[in-house]
Amino acid sequence: MKLVESQANESGKVVPERFGPAQQAAQSEGLSARDLARIAAYNERKHAGITLFSDETTIAYMIRDSLYLNITNRCSNRCTFCPKFEELTVKGHELQLQYEPDFTEVTAAIDGVGASYDEVVFCGFGESLIRLDLVKEVAAELKWRGLKVRINTDGQANLVHGRNIVPELADLIDTVSVSLNAADASTYHRLCNTPFGEEGFPGVCDFIREATHHIPTVVASAVTLPGLDVSKVRALALSLGAQFRERTYTEVG
Repeated sequence: MKLVESQANESGKVVPERFGPAQQAAQSEGLSARDLARIAAYNERKHAGITLFSDETTIAYMIRDSLYLNITNRCSNRCTFCPKFEELTVKGHELQLQYEPDFTEVTAAIDGVGASYDEVVFCGFGESLIRLDLVKEVAAELKWRGLKVRINTDGQANLVHGRNIVPELADLIDTVSVSLNAADASTYHRLCNTPFGEEGFPGVCDFIREATHHIPTVVASAVTLPGLDVSKVRALALSLGAQFRERTYTEVG
């Protein structure tokens, strides 16, 4: 993304003097001046053929007004639309983990962020709930600090751990965003390549339904893939008691 002449207002949002298509898209996403500068620097390194990944592990990173936690690159699914199979980069952040951090390293990374934020999000380029014990430990610390906590998940943690883990997140998580991505089992399996076979799709639906009883805000999302009837996914999400959000295809973070 090439930057145009711009300045940042008091809220940190970019106010360009001249808009190009990329900048207009960035503005509509609510990206900050810091986000745009980081994306531009990353793209310059990429186009120049400079090594993109360093030996350092990025555990905590900012996008807009949220702090994200990258605690694993492991996933339950192997989604056909996931960009991680090309590069593990989100909005200029390099998220390839050299190892999986422990509680001390995660909290140190949080403390090292030199910016204010509205919420902390377990996300990264992996399924955070695979590391359930770490999520609960870190989330308890964050809630003790008075922070809002969100988890972005594929909703298959109950299948991963072999039990209903949702009640364990009560009082620790303010919002859970679940990647529903389909309105039926066959479409879900085709798009997400769940390792749980026939149990995969109903497992996600059960997770969403159960989450509405324990977590204040539950959002089911779908990537707007070509040919996907998003209206059917929305209808399913609402029937499960969740809110619904469309995620733009090819847009990450």
